[in-house]
Amino acid sequence: RDRPNGVSMFKTLPPAEAVTDEATAAEAVAYLSGKGILAADTETTGLNRQTDMAVVIGLSDGVRRFAIYPRAFPYVKKLMEDPELKLVFHNANFDTAMLRNSGIDIYRYTDRTQYRALDTLVMHALIDSAASHGLKPLSNEYAGLELVEFSTLFSKEMRKSKLSEILLRTENEEVVTNYSSLDPYATFLLYEQLRSKLEDTPCVRVRVGSSGEPYQVQTPYSSMWDYYEQTEVPFTRVLHSIERNGIKVDQELLASRIPDLEMETMAVRRWFIKRTGNLGLNLDSNKHMTTHFYDHMGLKCTSFTPGGDRQLTAAQLKRWARNGLEDAKKLLKYRERSKELGTYVMPLLNWVGPDGRIHPTYNQAGAKTGRLSSKDPNAQNQPAYIRDVFVGNMAASDYAQLEMRILAHFTKDETLCGAINSGQDVHTATAAKMYKVPYEDIMEARRKDDADEDLSPYEVRLLAFRKGAKAINFGLMYGMGAPRLAADLKISVDEARGAIGTYFKTFKKVPAYFKETIKAASTVGFSTTISGRRRNMSKFWSPNKRDRASAERETKNAPIQGTAAEITKMAQIKLWESNLFNDYGAKQIAQVHDEIVYEAPDGVEKDPVFNKHVSDLMGEPLGYRLEVPLETSTKWGKNWKECK
Repeated sequence: RDRPNGVSMFKTLPPAEAVTDEATAAEAVAYLSGKGILAADTETTGLNRQTDMAVVIGLSDGVRRFAIYPRAFPYVKKLMEDPELKLVFHNANFDTAMLRNSGIDIYRYTDRTQYRALDTLVMHALIDSAASHGLKPLSNEYAGLELVEFSTLFSKEMRKSKLSEILLRTENEEVVTNYSSLDPYATFLLYEQLRSKLEDTPCVRVRVGSSGEPYQVQTPYSSMWDYYEQTEVPFTRVLHSIERNGIKVDQELLASRIPDLEMETMAVRRWFIKRTGNLGLNLDSNKHMTTHFYDHMGLKCTSFTPGGDRQLTAAQLKRWARNGLEDAKKLLKYRERSKELGTYVMPLLNWVGPDGRIHPTYNQAGAKTGRLSSKDPNAQNQPAYIRDVFVGNMAASDYAQLEMRILAHFTKDETLCGAINSGQDVHTATAAKMYKVPYEDIMEARRKDDADEDLSPYEVRLLAFRKGAKAINFGLMYGMGAPRLAADLKISVDEARGAIGTYFKTFKKVPAYFKETIKAASTVGFSTTISGRRRNMSKFWSPNKRDRASAERETKNAPIQGTAAEITKMAQIKLWESNLFNDYGAKQIAQVHDEIVYEAPDGVEKDPVFNKHVSDLMGEPLGYRLEVPLETSTKWGKNWKECK
């Protein structure tokens, strides 16, 4: 296939066919019916999944390509809602939302376990987690197509007209038809290439044998395509449902926060103005604040921007505040309240829809580890102080110390597995083993600390042991070294090295596991999760020392965090497919790392059958048991904050 250049690409492609009325729709539907699988794309009024809609629908079977205009929507609706037809999208949940808002619901006639939407964006993320997943570069790489940006074709009109007006202008029909039918054509060709690649990629875990050579361990999936079909395809629909359900917001309570926050920030402004006599002082200006602290107060500057300008970091302000500097305390308070107001309260109000809910967008390929990301608004970054505005009869089911349990499974360390299997608190058990002190003594110190009772010097030391053990437990999985541990625990680097050494002596198979994992990834160029999903680690082969060090840190964490993402993902699929969960009227409304949030009618929270069912499903989401049990806890409340 010759690579076209610029707009002339249209001459090298199958002709673009405009479907504008009943007659042209009938011919297109007659041709496309019975194909079994088609690629689809939408040109829309905007990007808001709740309020925008499709203006032109593109369809292709990889041979012919069609642009469906609004007058023909009713005539292709039956075809597109056919539950037996698979539809390939690039960013599926965006297009399915736009179609739904235009009256075409691809899930209207499907059972819960019928998964119609395939997503080439997610498929490519399984092939190369480190690369860009954009349709245009992928179409060029895999299909030899150079797709033109919409803004290149209509840059002048975009400054004056709405997208819908541009797309529906009679004089633009030829170009719009070409443009809007090209994306689904490219998506279909891309799908064929990516599917072939996934089918040819074994879904295995890579280990290192006693000889030092890597070997493969088969997972339950025969290939990466098998993994994609069984896991990612269902999860696309789960996320579609979560986005559509949304989270109810108490708008009155949220709005009531604004006056207090504004008054607090204004009070700090007045304090600084009175102190400096400068009516024009801007607390948001780095220049004004560095001048105040470094020039007027004579404090030493220790932080600079890449351009060499002085800056005032939160870390520096916190150090001064701990030493009693009132100016630093006031500015920290101002920044905190300003962030609450400008980052959370005001934007959140703007994202509430007509149904009184926010509907965040989830990115299924948002993180290289396999975890989700979300936006508009970011449901995964809502701080505790604002979670009481998310209301309903809801529950949060959370995995307890999930990553530690995955580490225990991977390492099969007898001491670590034994502590978890005994039902002990992992961090307390770790500290007890490391420092050879009674487990019960540490737990009693924790109880007294929680009850604000006086602690003996011995008990204070025990709590420090547990804090250090917890920091090591989590830190080692993220490649943390002695300097970072020392900073976190406020101890010397030598003490931190000693603590890590003690940890490794206590849990001997943990360092051996990390060494093996790094060896395997540096040999084959990728790390693998429990299900065989890969993460690109080609930085191991970089001549740059920093790249190689970064790859080593990421390799320690990627299999563990990636497996945690898979466990949560598969648990959500099980809940979605569960007849009992749905018969009770429960709906998933959010996912935050290892926590699944759902709402249900009043009274369900007291039903032991329902709660045990959720616990059982989440306890064994992979279909087999790990070396240690997966423990979950569920808390109900009338708002999200009460669920923590």
